[in-house]
Amino acid sequence: MVRLSIITINYNNREGLARTIASVREQTFSDYEWLVIDGGSTDGSRDLIEANRELFSYWCSEPDKGIYDAINKGIGHAAGQYVSCMNSGDTYLSADTLSQVFARPLTADIVYGDWYKVYPDRRVHCRMPFPLDFSIFYYHNICHQAMFVRTSALQAKGFDPSFGVCADYARWMEMLFAGASFQRVDAIVCCYDMSGASSRHRSGWEESQRIRREIIPDWLRPAMQRLDQYETSRDHLCLLRIQERGGVLRFVTHNLLKLIGFLLFRIDRETVNSHRLPGRCPELPQ
Repeated sequence: MVRLSIITINYNNREGLARTIASVREQTFSDYEWLVIDGGSTDGSRDLIEANRELFSYWCSEPDKGIYDAINKGIGHAAGQYVSCMNSGDTYLSADTLSQVFARPLTADIVYGDWYKVYPDRRVHCRMPFPLDFSIFYYHNICHQAMFVRTSALQAKGFDPSFGVCADYARWMEMLFAGASFQRVDAIVCCYDMSGASSRHRSGWEESQRIRREIIPDWLRPAMQRLDQYETSRDHLCLLRIQERGGVLRFVTHNLLKLIGFLLFRIDRETVNSHRLPGRCPELPQ
């Protein structure tokens, strides 16, 4: 079994696909297979794929039902231990990125690192802390291009294509509450193209609300309600306005908001003892 299955989806983004191909083929790490799923592009993407077909263990160019239907197609053909979704336009940070990630023992269900959000005029460094728990996932999603997910978990249940842009967030939530293990690697994994479909889609907020309604267990809802009530309060809005002024005030209010959020997300000891909190750390081999 190869260690990694890279899945690239594309639809009428020949220029972005060319960047992704260049990024993957320059990797010094070689223990991977590469699957390319094109949605029946008419902009020359298929010609580019055919010109590089020797790089791919599987590829197709045919209509699909959207982003996550295409990714699920790739997952169905994946044979690696982990899956990395690197969509057209996205790139690994450098030629040795995968070598850095796989130089250490990976034992978790979900492995993640840092990433850059790439805008036309700048790029922004993003990171998620470790350990992860629901109070972090409530507000933030991990860029799936910066993640390496155990293939068996995704083949057991893929992404729900009824979501337009948030099926990955939904799947991570499900895995979190199922007791999946998480592992952070100290590396910037990818450059995430902010001109992509999911970055520009307006339904993200509505879909995240649907996820919170359908996936979050009842025993966590009181904490959610406390957070929701605080987010709409006058005190919270005032702190946000102060934070926008920058300087020292920004630093102070940023940390004050984090502290308040932590206190509001308190869960009594009885609840903690009755429910295993998600986001466990795997035991690394000796």
